Amino acid sequence: MTIRHLKVFICVCKHQSMTRAAEELFIAQPAVSNTIAEIEKNYNVKLFERINKRLILTNEGKVLFIKAQEILSAFDEFEEMALNSSKKPLLKIGSSLTIGKQKIPRLLRNLKEKYSDVDFQISINQTSIIESKILSGALDFAFIQGKPSDPNIKSRLVDCNTLIAVCGKKYDMPNMVTLKELCRYDLLLREDESVSREFLDHDFALENIVVTPVMESISNQALISATVHNLGVTIMPESLLTRQLNSGALRKIDVTDYEFTRNSYLVYHKDKSFGSVKKEIFDFCYKNYKYTQE
Repeated sequence: MTIRHLKVFICVCKHQSMTRAAEELFIAQPAVSNTIAEIEKNYNVKLFERINKRLILTNEGKVLFIKAQEILSAFDEFEEMALNSSKKPLLKIGSSLTIGKQKIPRLLRNLKEKYSDVDFQISINQTSIIESKILSGALDFAFIQGKPSDPNIKSRLVDCNTLIAVCGKKYDMPNMVTLKELCRYDLLLREDESVSREFLDHDFALENIVVTPVMESISNQALISATVHNLGVTIMPESLLTRQLNSGALRKIDVTDYEFTRNSYLVYHKDKSFGSVKKEIFDFCYKNYKYTQE
């Protein structure tokens, strides 16, 4: 087994196709097939099922795919350290979108001031993408909202936020409603399957409420703008709405029988090994995240 075997196996897993893997790796398709066959023969394991001309990972293949990514990530980290031993250490930090807007700029400034001998690389994206980067080793650690979905990702609670309901100043609804009454109005919410939406759907499900938003968006700013223009009610962290609330463009709706809360976590791969400098920075981020303001 060589690093080449791992790279070919991982590429085939990602594409579920030997042909597409060969194209990405710039090698002949038979070479890819032979590499997979060598792994299966050498370890007496079946990695893929061939169903309707598609490759489907077996249960054993799924486990080995995760482990192969961990090994390749460790190898890449070794190469990076070996090639850049005379340079500054590089720390790769990820963040989900809302945290990236609210917390990361100030936290990054504090890190650069305290650790001037370290280079920082920041990735801000949707939570699902950040989690995949943690699993592949592309990130050292990250901040996300909500518990990670993969058991290979460990988490530490760093903050708990309360969300509020708001509407435009001319939108026709009272300042105090129950949760069920709130859901009778036009709801403007984040897109389906986003972490923010999953939180709200979970809250509604606890009360046996099914909602159908009149508007869904990946952009908080789009939802805020629609709310300012009196198109409905949105629910999001108060910190994102400060300017509009202070100016009177939005007004807060008091939900008398319910409180929306959202937890934030510092996450990392369960097998991640931190050097002394990275461990110190990890601990600094964990201890100081909650007190980092916009």
